[in-house]
Amino acid sequence: MRKFLAVAILAGSTLAMAGKYGTAGCGIGALAFGDQKGPIQIVAATVNNILIPQTSAITSGTSNCTEDGVTMINREREIFAEANFNSLKEEMSQGAGENVAVLASLYGCQGSSVNTFSSAIQSHYTDVGHTTTSAQMLEAIDGVVRSDASLTTTCSAE
Repeated sequence: MRKFLAVAILAGSTLAMAGKYGTAGCGIGALAFGDQKGPIQIVAATVNNILIPQTSAITSGTSNCTEDGVTMINREREIFAEANFNSLKEEMSQGAGENVAVLASLYGCQGSSVNTFSSAIQSHYTDVGHTTTSAQMLEAIDGVVRSDASLTTTCSAE
């Protein structure tokens, strides 16, 4: 397994230098696996969330994550919501969960505002949870964030 990972990192580093990344988005996984197609993107996404969290890489502009139009936070939200659509809906109905916490961080929520985000989403579940696509779900969440006074100061729907 270590040999595979080492080879994959070396092979992927060539692609990463060109600024390419796959469906897992930017991050350490993109540096290792580039835009290779298929299940390797699951490994890339896992690496993105374990070694250096993707949100940290986006915020700091490291690990192939830049704010120059290559990777933007809205796209990261879209990718995450699409990949975790069913889990997010389930967790939002409960008002908590790992995926909801990650989504909150993608909205810029930190500390206690993550709990506020989760509670607000749960209380608006009839609007958010009954969507049929991840894009509709994010649009509904954007509306919740914009309309909640405490979230507008601690999180961002932009």
